[in-house]
Amino acid sequence: MVVPFQDADPTGVAWHGNYFRYYDAARTALLAKLNFGYRRMASVGQLWPIVDTRVRYRRSIVYGESVTVAAQLVEWDFRLLIYYEIRDGAGRLVNEAYTSQAPVSAKSESLIVGTPKSLRDRIEGLIADASKRGE
Repeated sequence: MVVPFQDADPTGVAWHGNYFRYYDAARTALLAKLNFGYRRMASVGQLWPIVDTRVRYRRSIVYGESVTVAAQLVEWDFRLLIYYEIRDGAGRLVNEAYTSQAPVSAKSESLIVGTPKSLRDRIEGLIADASKRGE
């Protein structure tokens, strides 16, 4: 992606709060690969609010700069822990972050202990398929 004009402050530097929009886009793409996007979550009666974030800003990015945003699922037993990297056009690490999402029942608004089996099975199936392909 290219850092858009509206994400920059008057000096041309991307405002740090906009990084969360970049993480959201990467997380949405990752969840789509798992066939577990936000509409699917809602259709099975689950909410997955973000309950924690950690961010490390290493350097600024600026309007017009080309960056790559990647998301990787690193934990899924009791929560979804997703790691993000933003890299500049030269491949240098600009920013890294984590978000943690916990499963909550949409009906009762109570915590669901552990990631539901259907999602764990889907994740483990994708890992097994990737392993077979040598990825």
